[in-house]
Amino acid sequence: MTDHNETHPGAVAEAIQSYAKRAISVQSDFSEKLIEANRHWLEKIQIESNEGWDLFRKFNSTSSVAEKITTLQDWMKGFTARSAEEATYAIETARSLGTIELNLFVRRPGDVTDTTQKAA
Repeated sequence: MTDHNETHPGAVAEAIQSYAKRAISVQSDFSEKLIEANRHWLEKIQIESNEGWDLFRKFNSTSSVAEKITTLQDWMKGFTARSAEEATYAIETARSLGTIELNLFVRRPGDVTDTTQKAA
């Protein structure tokens, strides 16, 4: 009688190689998404810096209190809108990174059947 529980060295090596390829792919996707997010945030830092200097310039160039209040209100409206957009971006980026990371642990249907068939 043959024991069907025996695993063939070739099947084990293929399974390890398949997992390693998937891990490399996931790591690559994850790194690309992080690079994209870092670029996005660096760009936003530059934009906020420019907005801050613009506010400073406008605020100091006006002499009336009413104009200063209007300048601050306009800046706050823009800041609030940008903050909402950035919160949405942060949530979407976190969701995307989580999905990419979960791909490492997902078994593809072909992986299980191929390895099982080759071992038998």
